[in-house]
Amino acid sequence: MESMIYLDHAASSPLRPEVWQAMAEVVGTADFNAASMHACGRGAQEILERARSDIAEAVGAARGEVFFTAGGTASDNVAILGFARRRLAEKPLLVTAAIEHKAVLEAARQATREGADLEVLPVDEHGQVEPASLDAILESAAGRPTLVSIMWANNEVGTIQAIPELVEIAHRRGALFHSDAVQGFGKLDMRRDTAPVDMLTATAHKLGGPVGIGVLVCRRGTGLEPLVFGGTQERGVWPGTQNPVGAVGFARAVQLCVAERTSHIPHFVAMRDSLAARFLEEIPGLVIHAGGAAQRLPNLLSVGIPACDQATLLVALDMAGVAVSSGSACSSGTASGSHVLNAMGIGNEEDYSVVRLSFGPSTSDEEVRIAGDAVISAVASARTAFAN
Repeated sequence: MESMIYLDHAASSPLRPEVWQAMAEVVGTADFNAASMHACGRGAQEILERARSDIAEAVGAARGEVFFTAGGTASDNVAILGFARRRLAEKPLLVTAAIEHKAVLEAARQATREGADLEVLPVDEHGQVEPASLDAILESAAGRPTLVSIMWANNEVGTIQAIPELVEIAHRRGALFHSDAVQGFGKLDMRRDTAPVDMLTATAHKLGGPVGIGVLVCRRGTGLEPLVFGGTQERGVWPGTQNPVGAVGFARAVQLCVAERTSHIPHFVAMRDSLAARFLEEIPGLVIHAGGAAQRLPNLLSVGIPACDQATLLVALDMAGVAVSSGSACSSGTASGSHVLNAMGIGNEEDYSVVRLSFGPSTSDEEVRIAGDAVISAVASARTAFAN
């Protein structure tokens, strides 16, 4: 693995040394059951709550509004199903977008099987939701309990939505607003005074934190039905034995991302844009996905390559020592292609290949240059094989 050039941080960003060190420092103190009443348990609880406060500070929330979960998928499910199940007698409405993560889309579809209604907003060719379309749906739903769930930044193509404007529309129409912020958390300003979302989903492993721990930041008074039962941890929203060591790692990863944002973001943008320009010059027919979006994630570049076999291309890159993906790791192996690109009206051809490259704190200019060489070479070989 040390010889690999890792450009798949959108799938998972490797555990940062500083995070590992922070977690190691609390082993022996935090690795107890935080619900226990003895001194060991109280020590673990204190460490857990300190980490909760650090994460709350990053988004401008109160400590009591941060709920630890098992990850991003768990947090999305708690937000959507928890909202709907609490209000089933009132026939709740869920509004989301066609390019959402499957954790949001499938949770919303499950809610419809239980009695909720669902509206899925279309997006344009850049993956953007039209605010007017949200306003029209919410106007017609006046008086119904409604939750809007629109992701802050797309995990496959990087489109950043106009969250402050969308939140304003939702609140003006009496709806609550949830955002799956997994991809943008730590890279974008998500403080409440910027965009006062009612619920926000984030997870540690996209930031160089540990796998298996996420948060749902939930405004007080929102009212959610638990999905699992059997304990009072996390105030019943996500019961079960808590993970103080993981929470420490999560909090440290957040602190690092926030502190480094002003230096890392320009570097990410420069690498992304120089790589895109090179691909456009040297790979005929290449498409930059969401290239015309008003805002995109700084560390993610998704490209489409016609007349090129997907499997051949990715295998060639792996053999060349470059780790990239074709899109969401959660949807790998599906036969239907990318629902995100389908919603954008892109890449329906059988021979349309997709490569997603995403950077992290450890990514260097030299690695990006070498990866660019590898992609250009692999495309040429894959196209030759496809033509034959």
